[in-house]
Amino acid sequence: MNETSERRVAIIGAGIAGLVTAKVLREDGFDVTVFDAQAEIGGVWSSRRTYPGLRANNSRDSYAFSDFSYPETADVFPTAEQIRGYLRAYLDRFELGSLICLSTEVISVTRASQPGWHVRIRRDGRHPEVLDFDFVVVCAGVFSEPHVPSFDGQDLFSGPILHSSQLNDPAMVEGKRVVIVGAGKSALDCAAWAGRHAERCTLVFRSPHWMVPRRFLGRIPTDSLILTRFFELFLRYHRVTDVEAFLHGPARPLVRLWWRLWSRVIRRSLDIPAVLVPDAELPAGFENIGIGGDVYDALRGGQLAVRRGRIERFLGGETIVLNPHEQVAADIVVLATGWRQSFPFFDDDLLRTIKPNGRLHLYRHILPPREPRLGFIGYASSTACQLTSEVAAHWLSQCFCGELELPAATDMEREIAHVLDWAAQVFPGRGEGYFIGPYVAHYLDDLLRDMGAPTRRAGNVLVEYFRPLLPQRYRELAKQRRRRQENTSPTLLAVRAARCVDQS
Repeated sequence: MNETSERRVAIIGAGIAGLVTAKVLREDGFDVTVFDAQAEIGGVWSSRRTYPGLRANNSRDSYAFSDFSYPETADVFPTAEQIRGYLRAYLDRFELGSLICLSTEVISVTRASQPGWHVRIRRDGRHPEVLDFDFVVVCAGVFSEPHVPSFDGQDLFSGPILHSSQLNDPAMVEGKRVVIVGAGKSALDCAAWAGRHAERCTLVFRSPHWMVPRRFLGRIPTDSLILTRFFELFLRYHRVTDVEAFLHGPARPLVRLWWRLWSRVIRRSLDIPAVLVPDAELPAGFENIGIGGDVYDALRGGQLAVRRGRIERFLGGETIVLNPHEQVAADIVVLATGWRQSFPFFDDDLLRTIKPNGRLHLYRHILPPREPRLGFIGYASSTACQLTSEVAAHWLSQCFCGELELPAATDMEREIAHVLDWAAQVFPGRGEGYFIGPYVAHYLDDLLRDMGAPTRRAGNVLVEYFRPLLPQRYRELAKQRRRRQENTSPTLLAVRAARCVDQS
């Protein structure tokens, strides 16, 4: 891969996706620079963006990179501080620190006259400067911009109205009347935590979402059951095997029974109050699923009140009117209302190419078909985001190296349309098209087949299908790629690299 040694890559974002992408590209001979507007690495896990009590949905075994494990002292479900420590240790272990420019805002990314990009940045608020790169990788994440809805009369409210990412100090709710808006994991986490510290806490939501226990039967981390090929058999991917076609065709009653049992086991395991039981059984609503049950304990313990409805308006002072027609007094309102995807550094023309009709238009959730020198890592949001980001980084590096045989742009666009239609059916709550959720094995198989790497990573069928897809299974991927590259003719690599330039 020496022919890429002089190629410069700009990576936007120093969170999970940005760090692993920097490592993979650097090891493949690219000259890498990572930009992040924050003063510390970590992205959504940085200290300024995490609320008290936040833990990973995943256990430490699955929420890791393939070649770097958590220390044994970390909790089974790591806290935000432990995740920050893990990422700092990863940075040090692989000597990535010299690649990263913190407190550096990317103002714009524009096409250069030659294949490549002009990247305009501002360091520490100083005057902007323009740097040239051959490739750009966006790792800013699907949680880059808080979604903060507006309400009638909110300017009349006497207290602060915050997004959940701003709730990072216990003093903010100590002894106060708190209203939390939302029903996702962040809303329930914030409500459970605030209920222990506030004078009174009220959770306001339109419809409840499924939460699953961290441990199944009190012992087994639940993600070790979900992250298996066997579990995915009961979910219909956009492309099915013969076994899956049978399960979701003639054997569909068995699949429905499977999900009915899962829904009942979850409800009983967490003793979910009726008001917080979702309207539909799983797998409906899987895109909003979370892990944990502290909120139900807070509700049963009298630390929390719940109201199913919405904020209709603020009357002024401390009074909030809920629909249907109930008044609640509050000193602070916390909006756990999710995130928007934002690419403020792209001009309108480029943005229309990447995100037409409000949905990301990326082949394999990574590559714009007509912009082969621009990649996106971390935009296949999944139940194992560190693993899917790492394998996607290998896929993109192989693409940039000219080692990946891609379909024609029109064929990629046809595949994207097919995937987005499927996603709209199975994940109606994620309209921007970036979510693959529990389909980790299916997605990784797509990437591995493209790369010419083996999809079966375990020693036997039982382990392959019933043991969790832990990152260690993919630890040898870089070596497998390099062995394959050594057996590929230089002429073919040159043709593919030239095709990349021509498409640019």
